[in-house]
Formats: sequence, C-alpha cells, structure tokens
Amino acid sequence: MGARTRKGGRRIKRKTQKQTDTEDAAATPPPRAFVFSKGKVSGALKDLVEDLKSVMSPNTARALRARRTNKLRDFVDVAGELKVSFFLIVSATDKNSYLRVVRSPQGPTLTFRINSYTLAADLAATQRKPYSPGAGVWQSSPLLVLSDFDKSVQHELLSSTILQNLFPEFNVADAKLSACRRVVLVHKLEDGSSELRHYVIQAVPTGVSKGVKKLMRGNKLPSLGKYNDMSDFLLRGGYSSESGAETDEEEKAELPQDYVGRGATANQKVSIKLHEVGPRLSMTLVKVEDGLCAGATLYHALVSKTEGEIAASEEVREAREALKEQRRQTQEANVAAKKAAVQAKADAKLASRKRRRESEAEEGAFEGDEERDAGGLEMTDADWYKQEVGEEPDPELFASRKAQRASAAKSDAAYAARSQARAEQASSNPKKRRGKTSQK
Repeated sequence: MGARTRKGGRRIKRKTQKQTDTEDAAATPPPRAFVFSKGKVSGALKDLVEDLKSVMSPNTARALRARRTNKLRDFVDVAGELKVSFFLIVSATDKNSYLRVVRSPQGPTLTFRINSYTLAADLAATQRKPYSPGAGVWQSSPLLVLSDFDKSVQHELLSSTILQNLFPEFNVADAKLSACRRVVLVHKLEDGSSELRHYVIQAVPTGVSKGVKKLMRGNKLPSLGKYNDMSDFLLRGGYSSESGAETDEEEKAELPQDYVGRGATANQKVSIKLHEVGPRLSMTLVKVEDGLCAGATLYHALVSKTEGEIAASEEVREAREALKEQRRQTQEANVAAKKAAVQAKADAKLASRKRRRESEAEEGAFEGDEERDAGGLEMTDADWYKQEVGEEPDPELFASRKAQRASAAKSDAAYAARSQARAEQASSNPKKRRGKTSQK
C-alpha cells in the first residue's frame, strides 16, 4: 500500500461519506426489515436468507444472526428501537419451505409456500457472462414492479399492499436517477402463484457502432490485426447483443440526468439493459393471519369453511383469548397478593420492633445495641440484684471484666506510685535511716 498524501505533516482526508439522504427521507424514514430463519433449516435456505438480505438492502441488518434460542418476541422488542416494521422469516417443515412476511408489531402475517427458488450464485453459474454488481448498487433501495395482481380480490389486494410497503415510496419529481440501480419484479401467474425476480439496471450509450462501444468500455486497446484500417473497426455494424436487433428501438431512452456508467450523461440516448442477479423465487400465498404469527385466519388457500364453521372457530378463538386473558389477570393478582403479603409482614415486624423499643425505653432497660435488637432483651445481674435486694448495687460488684482489669491496673499504678514516693523519701534522708539502724 502506498504512503498517504500528507501536507504539512497532516493527512489529507479524501474519502468522505456521500450525503445520499434528502430532507424528505430524514423526515420520513424508509421501511426497514429483519430477514432471518426460524427453526431448523437447510444450508440452501440459509443462503436464500442472505440473498433476500441483498434484495432488501440497504434497509436491513446484513449482519443479523438469529439463534435457535431466540423467540419472536426478542425481535419485536428490538424492532421498536431500530424502527424496523417488517420481518421476513424463512422456515421449513418435512414437506415444504415457507416465507412469512410479518408486519411488526400488530400484524398481519402473510405465509407463502416456496414452490422453487434459485440462489444468486446458481443463477450466475448458468449465465455465459454473469454480471458482477459493484458495492454502489446496494447503497440505494430497489424499485418495485407489481404485475397482474387483482385488486378486487381481498387477499391479493392485501398481498400487493404489504409488498409495496416493504420498499420506500418512489417520488418521480424528487427522485435522483443515479439512485435507481435495481428493480424487483413480482409477477402474479395464472395458477395463483407469484414469481419474484431481481435485476440490476444498466444504461449503455446508443447511436454509436459496436467498435466504438467496445473501445469505450475496454481498459486496453483491442486487437486490430484482422482489419485493414482503423475505420473498419470503428464503423463496423452490428448490435450489442443477439436480442438487441429485435428490441433495440424499444430499449432506447434519453437520460434527463447523469447516470452511472461510461457515456451515460444527461441528454444522452442510451439503451436500458436488465441483468438478473437473483435470487429467483416462486411462491404461493397459503394463509393470512390477523395478528403477529398468531390470530384469526383471514384467508386460507387449502381450507374452506362455511359461515357456521367460521363463527364456531371464531367463538373458540375468542374463548381461548378470554381464557388467556383470565390467566394473565389471575397471575398478576397472585403476584400483587404475594408482594402485599411480604410488605405487610415487613411492616408488622417493623411495628413490633418499634413498640418493643418504646416499652423498653420507658422501663430504662433498653440500651439500643444491635444484639438485643436482633435476639431480644434479657435482664442483667445488676437488674436481678436491684429486684431482689431492693437497692442499687455497688458499681464495682457487677463491673465487667474490662472494668475490673482497668480498676486493677489503676490500683497497681497507685501502689507503684506510693512505693516510688517512699523510696525517694528514704533516699533524701540517709542519716536518719542509718541512725535508726544503729540503734537497733
């Protein structure tokens, strides 16, 4: 790696973050989604989860990892703080795989059965010249195109509405053309299933020959050995692809703004190309629930019920919800009763201690030490002497060992002081002492 350019001993900051958010985007944040798997899934479905994260980029958590111990309420608790409004949950059973699109935190929940899918890596392996998108492709939200959804059918209307809310709104008046890098197509088929495709948009300048396009796109000079003159290479005809001869005129458009790519500038006539980057997903809506993965079933593709059966199931659901609410209230009442009992016991114990202290303070027998407060009060030897004899005992009679030792030490000190005084007095009068000795 080469040395960084410095000026006056300080590093010059050249790479800065581009300001892509507009004022409207700051006022109204785009919808965000969590994409994760639930339960035991295969390795291919885990790869599908990663591909769906690419589709939802940049408004998703690419580094999100869900554990088997995580519950749905764990994601709901975090979603509110991160302003996440949708969950895309991939799960599997022994027979089928499913994709649930959940609106957090109230619902509804759309359950799609995955009929077939093709990963982005598998799709690139089948292409002769796979397109490799750069990092800038994933920095903006894709455009959504819905096809052949019948708005008069209730579950199809709900499906199209939920899919539209997954992606930010596209305002044509304020949109930047350079931010339109991807497109997601959801097409409704005749058999009731839906097909999801993911493409990258590319704008190629048109109105020039194939040789000029190759010279503009290439990083090195082409081989001119088979041409007699440079004009033969630049003026040669032909289309950029095999299908370009049929749809070249329909693909042409004039750019109102600058776009990404060489030669894709404003007022330039370009040819719009779509490169499929995957994943490719075929799915069928099987169930619509009212709540968050649990609630009243609004639509079921495999089960049809009469009005009486619907009313009976609704009564069962209401009874189950009422029982659940009753159990919750009972549990809350039990918890409150236990807390009240503990508090009442603590208050009674505190009141008992207070009364005992007041009574003992009136009798003059309470000294306030912690041992008597914890284990109760007992009469001392001095109290027994006063009760039996009827008079106050001598202070030294029931003195503690510490007091006795202090008194004994005091007596020894006094005796030593008297002995020293006598010795000093005797030494001060030696004649008198010798006279007494001689008399004896």
